[in-house]
Amino acid sequence: MATGNTAARVARATDWGTDYATATLTILDGATALAVHTLAGFASYTGGVATANAIANVNAAETGTADSATLSDGTGTYTLTVGLTGADLNLTSLDYTFGQPSSISALAVTFPA
Repeated sequence: MATGNTAARVARATDWGTDYATATLTILDGATALAVHTLAGFASYTGGVATANAIANVNAAETGTADSATLSDGTGTYTLTVGLTGADLNLTSLDYTFGQPSSISALAVTFPA
């Protein structure tokens, strides 16, 4: 099986990050949108990992438990895993309450070899 080298991984991450730099990030509970954030670009692509700049807090639009998220740039949608650690999108809490802050710890998408 062929594997991509680091330069190829970084190139894929950079291309992807360019496409989704100002994307809409929607945190979901099933089909229910719990919160909607706007990205402010990506800070780095080291080792094929696209790491987002800080993402501003917003207030939750619904109450529920986050189980996935999507990035949408208007032409494409990318599905993210969510969790407290080790996911594409790490949240400070998976539990959302209407009107309370939605806070993101980190968004880092890894492009495999």
